[in-house]
Amino acid sequence: MCRTILFKKGSSFIKMKYLKFLIFFPLVFLISCSPFSSTVKKETRGQPSFSQLLRNPQAYKGRVVMFGGTIAQTKNMKNLTLIEVIQKPLDSSSDRPLDTDRSGGRFLVATSKFLDPSIYSKDRAITVVGKVRGVQPGVIGKRSYNYPVIEATQIHLWSESYYYPGYYYPPGYFWGPGWGWGWGPGWGWGWGWGPGWWW
Repeated sequence: MCRTILFKKGSSFIKMKYLKFLIFFPLVFLISCSPFSSTVKKETRGQPSFSQLLRNPQAYKGRVVMFGGTIAQTKNMKNLTLIEVIQKPLDSSSDRPLDTDRSGGRFLVATSKFLDPSIYSKDRAITVVGKVRGVQPGVIGKRSYNYPVIEATQIHLWSESYYYPGYYYPPGYFWGPGWGWGWGPGWGWGWGWGPGWWW
C-alpha cells in the first residue's frame, strides 16, 4: 500500500518528502543517541563535576562517573594500560566530548586490557565510564600535577566523523578484579610514577 502511494505517477513530492525523512532520521538518531545504556546513565546521575573531582579525588573514591575528552597519550605496560585524557565537556544527548578548547584539566583511565596506541592515539575523542580510584601524582612538562584516576568499565572511542560511533565496549564489559597494580619507577613518561602510588 505505502509503495503504491509513494511511487505512483504524480507522487514525486511525496517521494521527495519520504526520502528526506529517510536521510534525516538516521542522522538525528546518531547525533542524539548515547552509546551508553540507561542503567549507566542512572549510575552516573548526580556525579561530581570534573572540577570537584580534580580538587579532591579521594573524596569520590569508588564512585561511578562518566567523563570524556581527547587523548593526550596511551601507554601499555605488562599488566596495565593507561590513557591520559584532556577533559572536555560532554554533549548532553550523545555523551560525545564537545569540540572545544574548554577543559577542566587531565585525568587517567586505567584498564588491564591492551589498547593499541595507534588506535587510541593522540587527539582521538573518548568517553569513559568507571570508578574513581584516587589520585596519581605526576608531571606535565616541568609542573607537578595530580591526576584523578578512573578504573574503566566501559570505553567508547569515537570516530573522527561526528555522526558515526567508533569502537565501543558494550554495556556490561567489565574488566574484573585482580588487576595487578604496581606501577613502580621507570615509567619513562615524565609523570614521576613511583613508590608514591596508592589507593
